[in-house]
Amino acid sequence: MRKQNVVSILSIHIIVLLFFGFVLLTPTHFTFLNWNIFLALLPMDFAIIVNISKRRSIQIIFSLLWLLFYPNTMYMITDFIHLQYVGIGLNARVQYFNYAVLATGVFIGVVLGMLSIELMLKHYFHKNQEILQLALLFGLSLISSIGIYLGRFLRLNSWDVFTQTHRVVGAVVSSASLHMVVFVTLFAGVQFAILVISHFGISLIHNVVDKNEET
Repeated sequence: MRKQNVVSILSIHIIVLLFFGFVLLTPTHFTFLNWNIFLALLPMDFAIIVNISKRRSIQIIFSLLWLLFYPNTMYMITDFIHLQYVGIGLNARVQYFNYAVLATGVFIGVVLGMLSIELMLKHYFHKNQEILQLALLFGLSLISSIGIYLGRFLRLNSWDVFTQTHRVVGAVVSSASLHMVVFVTLFAGVQFAILVISHFGISLIHNVVDKNEET
């Protein structure tokens, strides 16, 4: 692994650890963010392992783990529901302090998810497969939205697929409703928009850099 990549990985993890410490040491209502961000960090770490491992079996195992835990990253969008504990005025210092903590946690989780996707796309796809990547982003947004619904409303966790398989299957079947369809559709759209902008934005940056290096 190149030194630059090691520095990048360490920098991301250091920022996450600093946020953990800040949340634990300051008076905030959102200590649960540490657990949620930890779950959001796992997909990126899994994606890194997929990219650095030379063994096909390891790549497959951690790719499946990445897919299983990825919804935890976009799940953090729903953590804005906890703004009810902050209030809407943002007039008092404690209000915008807690708002800043919550927003920072949510954005960290979402960005970690975006980074993990880019790592997976770089590993499995070539530059000239943009249409296929676009289809994958759409499918992933849909699957992730179902996972978010199961986590937010049915309180299921990623590891329940292994420990409580029958419960997960039963919950998916029993939860099928108009409420679920509307939620999944809306959040799939939100995720798809975020992922398309981030993916093609990063591609644009790479293309500009490559062009400048050539000239």
